Amino acid sequence: MSKWLKFLFFTILLAGAGYFFGTICKQINQSCQLILSPSIELLYLLLWLLAAIGAIVVAAGLVAALLRPLGIGILAFLLSGLAILLGWQVSLDTGVLTLVYVLAASFYANSVAKELNERIRFSVRPISEGRSMLMMALILVTCGGLYLGCSAHIEREGFEIPETYFNMFMEPMKEQILAQIPEEERLQAGAKFEEQFQGMMENFFEETIKPYEQYIPLVITLGLFFPLQTITSLVSWLLPVVLSIIFSLLEALKVTRVVSETKEVQRLVVD
Repeated sequence: MSKWLKFLFFTILLAGAGYFFGTICKQINQSCQLILSPSIELLYLLLWLLAAIGAIVVAAGLVAALLRPLGIGILAFLLSGLAILLGWQVSLDTGVLTLVYVLAASFYANSVAKELNERIRFSVRPISEGRSMLMMALILVTCGGLYLGCSAHIEREGFEIPETYFNMFMEPMKEQILAQIPEEERLQAGAKFEEQFQGMMENFFEETIKPYEQYIPLVITLGLFFPLQTITSLVSWLLPVVLSIIFSLLEALKVTRVVSETKEVQRLVVD
């Protein structure tokens, strides 16, 4: 297999990971109600998101380490950015968010290339050390997509307190009150309590939350950002292990090989 075909393979690999990430971002963009009312479906979506971020980070590590000159690697990241847009949505907002990823990835590739050039022996350490910046960019893209989706949803339909939270606060209070009422009066008293509680919550919403409705998308986004950042930080130790295995496999399959170079070095010394 020629070198250029191998370059194309790694570029397609990164673009495929980008497209996968874009499809997950599209789902996150449409999941405002799902996040407000957590369920097993939300857990599955977050697991797919972590898988998509991991796929991009691993593919980006391969591209940053193997594609030379540096311009070829940056072109691969640009193509992966376009793949994200195709999997997500082509618009000005998504374009700006994707540009954040492309810039961070290009900086990452430059940093990896510089670190590898300064080393005597090849190591996955420079590739894995820059992963935090790349992961942060991907998390920002994800959260930016959620913010856009929530803003559009609230602007279109307004914000309502999910019924799940409404019942979570109402039921314990209702049970406590009904326990003090004779059994034959509980049905009527329960209905009356629900009506009063709903009216109280509606007043609370109109007076306390409604004036700050435009900030709710930001609160929801931050509610995803911090847990996502924590989780990715906890599992990021897997990246060096995965990359080491992949590089060993590529060398065994004759896709890559170790090359030893002799360089002439000039130093200024006291004569």
